[in-house]
Amino acid sequence: ARHHSLALIETGRNGMHHLMVELFSLDDVGQCYDIAQTQEDRVGVTLGRHTNDFMTSFYAKTPSSFMIECGWGGREIDPATWQPVEMHDGPSLWGHERVWLPVEDRAVAREMRLRDAASGLRAPVQVMEGNYKLMSGTCAWWDGVSGKG
Repeated sequence: ARHHSLALIETGRNGMHHLMVELFSLDDVGQCYDIAQTQEDRVGVTLGRHTNDFMTSFYAKTPSSFMIECGWGGREIDPATWQPVEMHDGPSLWGHERVWLPVEDRAVAREMRLRDAASGLRAPVQVMEGNYKLMSGTCAWWDGVSGKG
């Protein structure tokens, strides 16, 4: 049911870009992020959330020149009914600053994220049964977009 197990992208390099491990808890990701930040230049992509699979993650550089993506909350789909789509939004809802990019390219990526935010792009959090607690109260924005308002 995982949204994707393989993705091919153009990076200008031949080889593996990254592999991803999905952790049980958002706190696991945050604690891994804290550990990665103790080593200079270990974080290759800052904490953020993807538009395609809703994964909240960061990427750590390995000594072998590829990265490990540590993530939580990845999207699940029904492969029998899933319809592929071409993405026109940026790769991330927020964060995921690619620290190796030149300043100009980082600015382009940041503008994409800001444009998506200004357009109201949001995604539900994907969690396992028992790995959450519903809050009391209401949110006018969520009630409006989810049809509850």
